[in-house]
Amino acid sequence: MKTFLAIILSLGLLGTAAFAQPTVTQVSNAASFSLSPLPNSAIAQGGFFSIFGSGFGGASATCGTNFADCAWNSYPLPQTVAQTSVSVTVGATTVMPYINFAVNFGTYSQINAVLPSNTPIGAGTLTVTSGGAASATFPVTVVASTFGAFSINQAGSGPGVIFDGSNVVGPFHTAKPGDVVVLWGSGLGPAPDIATEQSAPPTPTNLCGSGSNCPVTVWVGGQQAPIQYAGRSGYTAIDQINFVVPQGVSGCYVSVAVQTQSGGPAGPQTTSNFTTMAVDANGATCEDADGVNMNQIASAVQSKQSANVAAIGLLSNFWNVNLGGGTFIQWDNDTVDGQIGTFDTVALEFFRGFTRLPSVGSCTAIPYRGYPPPADYGLGYVKYLDAGPALNILGPLGNKSVAMNSNGNGYDGLVGGDTTAGILTATATAEAPFYWNAAANGDGTYNATGIASGNYTVTGPGGAGVNAITGTIDVSSAAASFVWTNAGTFNNQTATPVIPRNTPLNITWTSADTQGFVDIALIGSTLQNTLPSVTNPEPGVAVECVVKASAGSFNVPAYVLAALPAGAADVPLAGLVLVGPASAVTPINPLPTGLDAAYLFYRFISGYTVQWQ
Repeated sequence: MKTFLAIILSLGLLGTAAFAQPTVTQVSNAASFSLSPLPNSAIAQGGFFSIFGSGFGGASATCGTNFADCAWNSYPLPQTVAQTSVSVTVGATTVMPYINFAVNFGTYSQINAVLPSNTPIGAGTLTVTSGGAASATFPVTVVASTFGAFSINQAGSGPGVIFDGSNVVGPFHTAKPGDVVVLWGSGLGPAPDIATEQSAPPTPTNLCGSGSNCPVTVWVGGQQAPIQYAGRSGYTAIDQINFVVPQGVSGCYVSVAVQTQSGGPAGPQTTSNFTTMAVDANGATCEDADGVNMNQIASAVQSKQSANVAAIGLLSNFWNVNLGGGTFIQWDNDTVDGQIGTFDTVALEFFRGFTRLPSVGSCTAIPYRGYPPPADYGLGYVKYLDAGPALNILGPLGNKSVAMNSNGNGYDGLVGGDTTAGILTATATAEAPFYWNAAANGDGTYNATGIASGNYTVTGPGGAGVNAITGTIDVSSAAASFVWTNAGTFNNQTATPVIPRNTPLNITWTSADTQGFVDIALIGSTLQNTLPSVTNPEPGVAVECVVKASAGSFNVPAYVLAALPAGAADVPLAGLVLVGPASAVTPINPLPTGLDAAYLFYRFISGYTVQWQ
C-alpha cells in the first residue's frame, strides 16, 4: 500500500499558508486527474478521488513526515482528517467519503478520499468542511465505474505504474509480448464487500473470472490485451489489472488505455486516461521505430545515473480555422523546440520521450485546461545545460535564431507564423512561415502551398555545459510530397464537419517517403466561446497517433476518440484534426563534447476545424 499512497501523497510541497474559507476548484479521479467535464471526469463508487482548491486541510509544515499527521493510518477509515471532512449529495442521499489525506500546501489545498460504494449514481454536489467552515457546493457526477490508471509522474500521463513481478516496467527494464504485467489504478467499481469497506481491507474479486462477461478491456498499442484479473488489489480503492502484453507491439512509449463498462457489460463505456509502457521482443533496452534507441544512453545511465541529451525538434502547426459560412483563417505556428540537458533516472522514468510522441502504431491522449496542452511533466526534472546564448537554424527559406529561454530551460522559440498566444487572441503577425512555401494574403496571414524541402541546419556556439553543436536534418522532396488524400472530409467550405466519436476515424495519405512517419493530431475541448478564455480556460484533450508513412492509411480507434469531449457547434477551436509528415530522428554527428546523445527531428502538421459528436 505504501507504494500507491506515495504516488497519491507526493504531489507537491509548495509552502504553507492559512485560508479562512474553503474553496473547491477541481474534483477528479485520483489516478488520472481527468478534468471536469471531460468524458472520463466522473468519480466511481468505491474509487479514489482528489479534491483541489484552497483553505482546507492541515498545514503541510505541521503534517509530519510523509504527511502522516494529516492522513489515515489504520482501519476504520476516518471521515475527518486534520479537521477536514467532505460530504457528497446525490438526490436525497448524503454520504461522507473516507479521507486518505487532507493537506494545505500554501498555494493550493488537496484532499484524497474514497467515495463510499453505496453512493447513489447520478449528478450531485460536493462540499468540503475545514475548521468549521464549509465551502460552496461543487458539481460532481457519480458513476458505477470509470477507471483511472496511475502514472509514474503522478500527473495521469506518461509511463504507467505497471509491474512485471516486483519491478516497474521502464526503458531499461522492458516487458516482452506474452509477459503478464500488472497495471495499477482506481475506479473499477464498488468494493466487493461494501458492508466492511470502512472497517477492513477488501477481498480481491476478479471481475473477469472464468465464465464472466468481462466489463474491462485493455488496449496496448492499439491491440486488445488478454486479461487474467481485474478487480481490487487487496487495498482499499486500489485496483489492479493483470494482462498479457499482446504480440506485435514494441517501443519505449507504447500506449495503454482501459475501457470500462459502467454498470456491467451492457453499460456505457468509458475510456481511461492514457499511459505508456516499454516493450521489447527480447526484454532488452527499448528502442522506437522512429530511431530513438535507449541503448545509446544505457551505459551512461548505468555509470552515472543520468545522460546528457540534446533533442531538437522542428515543429509546425498550420490551422485552417473555419469561422463559418465559408470563411477560413489560416494560422501558422513554426517553432524550434530545443531540450538540452541532463536526464537523470527520475526524468527518464517520468517523461514522454525525447520526441514527446508515442511509439509508432500507438495513440495517446493528454488532458489539458486552456490550450495549448501543458509541457511534458517529466521535463521539470531535467537539469538544463548551457549550449550557448542561442541556437541558429538555417533552412531553405532563410535563417532564424532562437534564444535560450529566459529561465535557462532549453531553447523554445518562434521561427515563423505566429505564437500560440497570438493565434488564440487573433493578433496575427506578418511573419512568413519558415517550414512552408507560402503566399502572403496581405492581412498578416499566409496561404501555405507546400512544405519547404531541403536541408535544415541547427548550430549552437556552445556554452558552459556543451561544446559547439552542428546538426543537419533533410526534409526530402519525398517527405515534402506528402498529400492528405481524404482531407476533403474535414475541409467543408460551408459548415464545420461533424465527426462521430463512436466509430473509427479513417485518415488516408500518399507519401513517397518510405522511411518516414505520419503524425495525426486531434484536439477536442469543451470550448463554448469563439476563443479560449484566460480567466476561465476550458478543459480539453490532445490526441496524437504516429504511423509509418508507408501504411497509407490509419483508423483512429473509437476508444481513442472516446477520450475527446463532444464539442459545441460553430465554435472554431473546439475541435481540430491535423495531419502531416514526421521524421525519424537524425543523430547529430559528430556528437558535441558534453553530450551522450543528440537528435534532430521534425513534425509538420496541418488541418481543419471539426465538431466532435
